[in-house]
Amino acid sequence: MRRFWLENQHNQIWDLTSNDLGAIAANFMAQPQGLGIRTRVNSFAVENTYFIEQITTQTQNIQGVLFFKDYPHFTRFVNFVGNINTTDPLRLYYSTDGATHLSAEKQWYKDVLITDLRKDEIDRHYAALRVPISFTAISRWKRDVEITLELARTGDPLVYPYIYPYFFGGSNNMAVRIDNQGLPVSARVRIQGITDTPLLRIIRDGEILNQAKYHLTVGANQHLIVDSDPKNQEATLYTPSGNNLLREDVYNAGEADYAFANFISIPSGVSWFLASAANANFGKVTISYSEAVELR
Repeated sequence: MRRFWLENQHNQIWDLTSNDLGAIAANFMAQPQGLGIRTRVNSFAVENTYFIEQITTQTQNIQGVLFFKDYPHFTRFVNFVGNINTTDPLRLYYSTDGATHLSAEKQWYKDVLITDLRKDEIDRHYAALRVPISFTAISRWKRDVEITLELARTGDPLVYPYIYPYFFGGSNNMAVRIDNQGLPVSARVRIQGITDTPLLRIIRDGEILNQAKYHLTVGANQHLIVDSDPKNQEATLYTPSGNNLLREDVYNAGEADYAFANFISIPSGVSWFLASAANANFGKVTISYSEAVELR
């Protein structure tokens, strides 16, 4: 059985596939529509031959009908949703195998905004309040992935003969295999600990796909964020100061060589993420991204 649920800005969950109309934070969404995709093909003709100029994916509104026991039940949902005019999206989760939000495995979701919520009178036939709802999706279907690498301070050098044709020292280099089954996506890298001149690379079959290098030292209590997401793009060094974090834009400390984008993105398929430093005391590196697909 497929399942739906919403998560609000406070990480609270509202189940949309519950048959218990007396539940505190749950109800049932019937007649779901708009879960697929629509594309628009722009083409032109030369004599009897057609050429495709552009193919674009168009977002569909996700629609359904919510069933509530009574008006207080509906009011709880409105309070859960919060300010309808906010630009902070809800997350609409969609599981095709019956898994719920309690599942250990991350589930697929879309960032959505409610664009239509029509309150009516209680339907005597159903003995329930039927409320048509429409969501505008502002993302593809995606699920979050986070990988943390923390290098041991002892050990023999690591060798990756099929990844990159060099030896990697055991105390200032790390590598992890990434298998992205979705579309190419941006990535966020967090570097903690005493790290001198961090170097980050995405490699496939010995070829460097993209790389970033920052000429600075991340102190013991500092952390560096390198985020390629266009909405949040940053290269920032954070330093604790009392109960606050001081922010320093360090993009200008990035490698000036044109071969360095100084941001990391994840391609489709299998690749390797490598992190290294000039010193022998590399700290902890966390890379996070969201797998994204057009259709679930």
